[in-house]
Amino acid sequence: MKADLNLKVCVADYHRTRPLLNGKVKIEGINPEFHTALPGEVCLVPVYEEYDIAEMSLSWYAMARARGEPVYALPIFPLRMFIQPYLHVRADSGIKEPRDLIGRRIGMDRYRLTVGLWARGILQEYYGVLPPQIDWFTLEPEGAGFEPPAGVKVTIANEDPQELLLRGEVDALISPNIPKAYQAGDPRIQQLFNPCRPAVEEYFAKTKIFPITHTVVVREELLQREPWIVDSLVKAFDDADAMCRKEYAYPKRLSFPDAVLLVDEEKQKFGENPWQNGLSANAHTLKKFMEYGAAQGYTPRVLSVEECFWPGVQASSKLVAAE
Repeated sequence: MKADLNLKVCVADYHRTRPLLNGKVKIEGINPEFHTALPGEVCLVPVYEEYDIAEMSLSWYAMARARGEPVYALPIFPLRMFIQPYLHVRADSGIKEPRDLIGRRIGMDRYRLTVGLWARGILQEYYGVLPPQIDWFTLEPEGAGFEPPAGVKVTIANEDPQELLLRGEVDALISPNIPKAYQAGDPRIQQLFNPCRPAVEEYFAKTKIFPITHTVVVREELLQREPWIVDSLVKAFDDADAMCRKEYAYPKRLSFPDAVLLVDEEKQKFGENPWQNGLSANAHTLKKFMEYGAAQGYTPRVLSVEECFWPGVQASSKLVAAE
């Protein structure tokens, strides 16, 4: 009997991945050495150089694929984010709607982060706010081989964008995480979309897009040598997600006072499983992402969905999409 492969795997701890990390869900044929990624870690380092299998920022991956680097994604999407709740403004900025951002200053950790790609794409497509119409301020240099496109002004402030906002040195933030000041109830900061939930629901109703921000990548050499691992990984991540959703089927265990209503309402608004993996189920979201990426200088052209994912994954993705 063939021994399981010993592979290094990097993935963050979410409800939908925890059954993998705690061993309740096994990956057939693989003995994983797990590294639990810290928040933001898979956006800041080239994870495919250190790990055999890794969660990775979708924008960084698209740039790597466009350069022909020896890494491929599988149709597994462990992190998605509606962007609207992650846009904040200074309360006294006079910014009341997205178009008020024109001519203003926006702070970010890095311009190139996937949350920024989605935010700028949505702001331009639906509100007429173009990236060159903003003065951008970032915490650190970009990295990942990214250069801001011509006409876009990015100033490296070397300071936490939240602090810049609180002092009035920028007017708005696009953040990968909810700012601590907002969580603490600081009156100087508020959400751009206020109220925010209707904006999220309207966007989804119009587009059917739940923005994908992370995928799972594998070293190309490993895929060529052991192509069977594709089905094993897709199945394992799907099984972990199914275990997560099964937990929500008993909402009394959740620590929200209105959990029984919340779970039902979420299903009605966003479908039975908005976290579904597979290419067929996510083609329209991925195509929109690739359009935004090319328009914003991440890739030299619009990449096709097919060229971005390992060719041997087609049968698996059809199976996943049909479940």
